[in-house]
Amino acid sequence: MRTAIYESLLLIPLLPLLGATLLTFLGAKLDKGAVTMIALGSVFGSFLVTVTSFWVFTKAGAPLEQVLWTWMGVGRFRFDLTLGFDQLSGVLMLVVTGVGFLIHLYSTEYMHDDPAYWRYFAYLNFFIFAMSVLVLGRSLPVMFIGWEGVGLASYLLIGFWYSDNEKASAGKKAFITNRVGDFGFLIGTLTLIGLFGTADFHELKEAAAAIKDTSSVLKIGIFAGYPIVGVLTFACLALFVGATGKSAQLPLYVWLPDAMAGPTPVSALIHAATMVTSGVYLVCRLGFLFDLAPIAGNVVAVIGATTALFAATIGLAQNDIKKVLAYSTVSQLGYMFLAAGLGAYGMAFFHVVTHAFFKACLFLGSGAVIHSLHGEQDMRKMGGLKKELPVVYWTFALSTLALAGVAPLSGFFSKDGILGYAFQDRLPLWVLGFLGAGLTALYMSRLVALTFFGELRAKDAHGHHVHVHAPGWAIKVPLILLAGLAVVAGVLNLPHPVAHLFHAPSSWLDAFLEPVTTSKALHLSESTEWGLMAASVAWALFGLAIGFAIYKNGPSPVMARLTKDGLGKAAHGLVYGKWFIDEVYKVLVIGPLRMIASLFSVVIDPWLIDGAAVRGPGYGVLGIGKLLSKLQTGNVQSYAGFLVVAVGVFVLWALK
Repeated sequence: MRTAIYESLLLIPLLPLLGATLLTFLGAKLDKGAVTMIALGSVFGSFLVTVTSFWVFTKAGAPLEQVLWTWMGVGRFRFDLTLGFDQLSGVLMLVVTGVGFLIHLYSTEYMHDDPAYWRYFAYLNFFIFAMSVLVLGRSLPVMFIGWEGVGLASYLLIGFWYSDNEKASAGKKAFITNRVGDFGFLIGTLTLIGLFGTADFHELKEAAAAIKDTSSVLKIGIFAGYPIVGVLTFACLALFVGATGKSAQLPLYVWLPDAMAGPTPVSALIHAATMVTSGVYLVCRLGFLFDLAPIAGNVVAVIGATTALFAATIGLAQNDIKKVLAYSTVSQLGYMFLAAGLGAYGMAFFHVVTHAFFKACLFLGSGAVIHSLHGEQDMRKMGGLKKELPVVYWTFALSTLALAGVAPLSGFFSKDGILGYAFQDRLPLWVLGFLGAGLTALYMSRLVALTFFGELRAKDAHGHHVHVHAPGWAIKVPLILLAGLAVVAGVLNLPHPVAHLFHAPSSWLDAFLEPVTTSKALHLSESTEWGLMAASVAWALFGLAIGFAIYKNGPSPVMARLTKDGLGKAAHGLVYGKWFIDEVYKVLVIGPLRMIASLFSVVIDPWLIDGAAVRGPGYGVLGIGKLLSKLQTGNVQSYAGFLVVAVGVFVLWALK
């Protein structure tokens, strides 16, 4: 594949890394103005370099690359530390640095009074660096550096207020859960290296294109005797395990809802717009391999559709505004994997982009609400904020409509496109996705109604209504820009019937991404597409109307009666308890691991390892030394006697 050398690619991750380094070592000594300039300047500079790189890329007509140095060379294996910039990485880097800068700007007001202001921005800058390496890495090993880097940054930011044990535990939970997925990433990477002798994306694509018959059996190498399709399926499934960890899919989704313990801007950046889409990016990047392993693709689609519906049911019953958005994120990531599993990689990536805009706006909007109510996160104690926070309300409402899939906002086009592919190829998965879309509209309508409508229910410790603190421009500007993008981003990938109606380009993003990851064609008739779009909008509006009707005046007494006893109580308890998956994990996973750890700490470690293996030989030598010391009497006559006896024994033995 023809590439163009571009020496400025390194600046994209380097600038935020320099910012993080300066803030780490000097931040405590700098005033907030200087910290702000370093933090925002480094990310904005990275965004400008990304825009410039995108322009150079379009002019060059070939992917850009920058080889930094040879990282590893072992026998026939050679791994260069190479950065690459193509259609897929270019679009995602615009999102990472652009949305990242807006969230940095928002954070200057949201975190202004925090005593660890400099440390927060050091972590946030480090995250942008790690995410840039993940996206720009042109091979799986380089990608893994960023993959682990964002995991570390996520741990640091989720547990930012580490003096609170709940928040510190949430950080540890995220870190440990992601390590399970990362093991799958490593296994998949090593399998591909063993199969193809490389982990470079360009070389992997060329090697995959050279495979004529996936049913053939490998004749040489460490996988000799195994069918190619079997090895590819194993590698893809292992990599998907890594993707389920980062992108919070069943069964490794449990860390993401707890990650809401971190500052709200962190939730917007890491757990809505960027890091959690890493798994989707990985599957789209390696789509040419998943196309050769249809079983792996089916697994991805089924897990995605199941997660989309499963998480949506939990979102119906949560009362913490950030927890509702967290489960919404898990659900929307499920839609992305549904599309990727069906081979619609362009549509999956389209939803990555649109979701970044409206979900970042929703998280930042929730942060503005929490900030204005002095830390209150329970929606039942909110209400009446439509008049108090008009900018927050309107941006939140627009993003909610986009998430719910109301035309002509961006979320409608991306989600409806995914459901179109599911309707064409896997009707049962379309049913799951369609049900999940209705539940999405319902729980988001409930969230908006409880938060912004009715009377203000937030009260202080004395029972008085709290004073609503209006946000400043640093919070309002990112909300307005993100809401605007959530409205118009759908034009990037208009479906054919809509494009034909308005004489606009059809599926532009799909065509733009085609050189990197080819999407399966959608063969539905125009009338079928219009029918599906109409059904989606009607279903979304129905869910929105039901939710608003029930909760527009606050917590619903009707729902309270329905869930008071019987089947309603059981169903509510099940979804409110998050299907008790965490409790199941405690019994089946955490409990046995703790028992094993206790066994090792009480028996194996002190008695076998420290005792028999470490202290045992030492005590043995010491005992022998003490025994021999008894023979050291200091009496010369005794020594002479021992010598004579020893010589005699030796002579007798020799004569024998």
